[in-house]
Amino acid sequence: MKKLFDYSFWGLRKVIGVCWRYALLVKLRVDNPSCTIMSRHIYGTCLGENVVILERASLSKVCVGNFSYIGSGSSLCNVDVEKFCSIGPDVKIGLAKHPSRTFVSTYPAFYSNSNRGCPQSFCEDKIFDDFAPKTSIGNDVWIGSNVIIPGGIRIGTGAMVAAGSVVVKDVPSYAVVGGNPAKVIRFRFSDDQIETLLASEWWNWPIDKISRNAVGFSDIEKFKAIVN
Repeated sequence: MKKLFDYSFWGLRKVIGVCWRYALLVKLRVDNPSCTIMSRHIYGTCLGENVVILERASLSKVCVGNFSYIGSGSSLCNVDVEKFCSIGPDVKIGLAKHPSRTFVSTYPAFYSNSNRGCPQSFCEDKIFDDFAPKTSIGNDVWIGSNVIIPGGIRIGTGAMVAAGSVVVKDVPSYAVVGGNPAKVIRFRFSDDQIETLLASEWWNWPIDKISRNAVGFSDIEKFKAIVN
């Protein structure tokens, strides 16, 4: 009888969880009519206009700017994503910290009294803050599939991160980085061209202005002629 009750309890809890997530999804879609939201795993998140979040993406304490998209299966925690960003599938951004100095063990039960992965805690209070520090993704950033970015990293505007990279330090604007650990491979444009792009702040232009000048986005020299 007890076993049957246990199965019923966990089954009911699962049904309630599914209904709750679906209700949150409906509210999020109502509050953000211009966005395409295909995942139910979104919590404490603010969305700009025309944002796309694909299936199985998980967002917690994330702000996503206008016209950015999050690929399927990607996971973001405590991240600010600016405008016109392209984040590929299965990307992990904003990973939790673990103590690497002083503490004898990295097992969470020794520094946290509330870690879901530990059936028992060995401390009464949380004595190490393992929550992911804020990660910042600039405007017009492209991040390839299966990239890992721990918490606290800043990805500059216009940067590109190659698929499968592990980013362990800040990435300059308009840099192309790749590898594990990720290193700068090259810059997309010259210093003068980068200065022009950053000064233009085109990502803040009205959409009709971007549409009228879209042909200029195919070539940096054409773009310079638009803004000069």
